[in-house]
Amino acid sequence: MSGKCSYNPTFSHVYVEEQVKELPLTKEVLSNLPSSKIIYIKHYKDIFNRKKQDYRAQSKSRSLILAANKGNLIFKGSDMCQDHGNSRFFYAAGVMNCLFDCDYCFLKGMYNTADIVLFVNLEDYFDKVKRMLSDGPMFLSVSYDTDLYALQGIADIPSRWIDLAKVNLDLTIELRTKAHPKTFVPLGNVIYSFTLSPQKVISSFERGTSSLRGRLDAVKEATDAGCKVRLCFDPLIRVRDWESCYNEFMDTVIYGVCWDKVYDISVGTFRISAEYIKKLRRCCPMSEVTEYPFVNSEGYSKYPDEIASSMRSFILKRLPEVIDEGKIFCDSDGSVFGDR
Repeated sequence: MSGKCSYNPTFSHVYVEEQVKELPLTKEVLSNLPSSKIIYIKHYKDIFNRKKQDYRAQSKSRSLILAANKGNLIFKGSDMCQDHGNSRFFYAAGVMNCLFDCDYCFLKGMYNTADIVLFVNLEDYFDKVKRMLSDGPMFLSVSYDTDLYALQGIADIPSRWIDLAKVNLDLTIELRTKAHPKTFVPLGNVIYSFTLSPQKVISSFERGTSSLRGRLDAVKEATDAGCKVRLCFDPLIRVRDWESCYNEFMDTVIYGVCWDKVYDISVGTFRISAEYIKKLRRCCPMSEVTEYPFVNSEGYSKYPDEIASSMRSFILKRLPEVIDEGKIFCDSDGSVFGDR
């Protein structure tokens, strides 16, 4: 024996709740995974919530679980997220976990498994959103706790949300990604948000995601198509020689974006719930990004204020070169630069 460990391909096994096997999205996913072994189950928690799971091993061979969400579908936006001036800010919990493998991802602190749950009862989500719209316009992030474009090869969920936005103009949806989406639909109430990071950060800590060049190409395609585009310099990561790293990064971004077509920008440093950081470190031992000596402030692990402020200032001093300050949102004490 060679002693080498062999892993099954990602999604070689798909667990399907009996109650969802006839739903359209279930059939779409399974048709795109013809070689996968299908295993029918009673409830997704029987697989997802098993004890003594090994996240690091599972991340090399993830299973997919197709299920119906019978609990909370739409949540109030977290205080750790920028609301961009929206008083009714929510997110949809349509997927549990993410196919990308970022060292700093808070999902590794939330879950004990790397397997992914895809809730296929989308019509229930849509019905919930329509009822909530009776109370007024709302902003909804549909990829807050996953990257829907990472799953686009097996399920085109973004297009379904876009179709909902087409006929509900009081609904603004945000599709945030580190991928390079295949298509863009220009709608006034759909925002394509791209997380931008230095290539060093992407290569070291954002495994499976698109390169910086790929993301900037996607930004160009989206702006050329007439879409609303948000650029997210968030999270800023304190790497060695971070100033030279981010200076080179900003040079690349500033000269690679058509700024008069950018809708707005967010800037924020890495921060995570303090209860997640221990588990995150177990998932990514010896990672430069997770082993930093963070400070605990009001239940969150963050960079010390002086360091976080210097990183934000480093980015913010470059942005007025290319975009109006009224379009820049920052995580510093929840403050907003400008009033759009």
